[in-house]
Amino acid sequence: MKPKYEKKYKEPRATKRRRAANIAYLVTLTLAFETVGLSLIVFPRSTESITEKRTLKEFPEFTAEDYMSGKFTSDISEWFSDTVPFRDELTNMSTALRELRGFRQDGIRLHNVGTTPTESKPSTTAPVTTTKPIESEPDTDESEAATETAPTEETSVPEEQGNHEISAVEQEINEDDAVNITNNGIAVVGTRALMLYGGSFSVGESYAGVINKYKEALGEDVNVYSMIIPTSCEFYSPPSVAAYCGSELDNINHVIEYLRDDVKAVDVYTTLAAHTGEDIYLRTDHHWAALGAYYAAKEFAAAAGVPFSDISEYEQRVVHDYVGTMYGYSGDIVLKNNPEDFYYYVPKNVEYTTTYYNYILEDGDIVGAEEPYDSNFFIKYGHGNGMAYCTYMGGDAKIVKVSTNAGTGRKLAIFKDSYGNALPPFLMGSFDEIYVIDMRYFTHNAVDYLTENGITDVLFANNAFHAATASTVRYYENFLTQEDWGY
Repeated sequence: MKPKYEKKYKEPRATKRRRAANIAYLVTLTLAFETVGLSLIVFPRSTESITEKRTLKEFPEFTAEDYMSGKFTSDISEWFSDTVPFRDELTNMSTALRELRGFRQDGIRLHNVGTTPTESKPSTTAPVTTTKPIESEPDTDESEAATETAPTEETSVPEEQGNHEISAVEQEINEDDAVNITNNGIAVVGTRALMLYGGSFSVGESYAGVINKYKEALGEDVNVYSMIIPTSCEFYSPPSVAAYCGSELDNINHVIEYLRDDVKAVDVYTTLAAHTGEDIYLRTDHHWAALGAYYAAKEFAAAAGVPFSDISEYEQRVVHDYVGTMYGYSGDIVLKNNPEDFYYYVPKNVEYTTTYYNYILEDGDIVGAEEPYDSNFFIKYGHGNGMAYCTYMGGDAKIVKVSTNAGTGRKLAIFKDSYGNALPPFLMGSFDEIYVIDMRYFTHNAVDYLTENGITDVLFANNAFHAATASTVRYYENFLTQEDWGY
């Protein structure tokens, strides 16, 4: 009897293909890990991140004390992870992959929003009147998904430049624009990034209080001004985004209410609101644009009673393909894919010299100062460089003195955040000397320093965020009482 043979099992083709795909995936993953590991050893380590706008960690200096405490090995670990080769390129690749996994529904993309819309603040200020809404036409630039409105009538600016309440100017914004709200408080409306605002009335009162102290300490011979600069979210937020923001106008008016009568409030809100159809703010950066600073400087010059040069007296320069800080903060690929032009203006008919007093920083703290030196006020950056806002003086950690041939007999000190960096170019024909002092970096007693340098005018120029931030008040308070550090 012949033996029976069972039919030999034949593996399905689909199973074979799946096994082959799994093997290929494992091989690819292994090669990828080996390639990354090899690159960490072979390729030079990154020293600067253009995307994050910062210098990366430096290799720590060895000391026996740090080694015994474990700080040295900890610092090496931080250096190793912070200086990955091709850091920016890998970050950009990761951002693009995240975008592929997401989706936009009805023109809206949400990024891990964990907060609820901001509640209306109690009405503790005097009533705010609202002017007639500005008529607008849709923006015809197809590269801008967000509609920017252009005024067809001038908003009236009060002739009296003392303390006055600012009127709101309504803007029509298309609610169907693409909107992204990220978990770090940023909304991307079309191709424009907005930093969401949350102010504090109580801090605003303290901010006004410390400015009042400067006026009291400096006396009647020194003019003191307060310029609170609204940010772009105040003018370009559609209702769905505005619901997550406090009112900058309400907070600005609240500060004005608490200023002394002899402190001059400079109304740049109304001025900027009248020009929102122009490029007064950067789209991809949290700062304003040079044109916005020009309009604000013009308003300040009127308040100070000094001459002011028209923008035609400046040479316009540009950095193309600029992507600013908001891409690094939000990681939104829309900003990366829609760079802008960064414009700045150089005086043509003013002679000036710029002297730098740079501080030496260690872990963000001032540990010394360099010898003063003269150099250019404007730092030139190449096209596509994300550091272009540092065109003005190269950054913040310094005191900068600008000496001009204005011949007005007036000397200005500007206490500022980084928004204030864009103001001095437009005031070089207005003051004989301009001292630019950042609120975070100053090692002198403010009253002594201002008196010794013969300052006639003091301008506090801070954006609405810093005017409602407690640390800003503390910095300015400390400047009044601190002893000179010796550098």
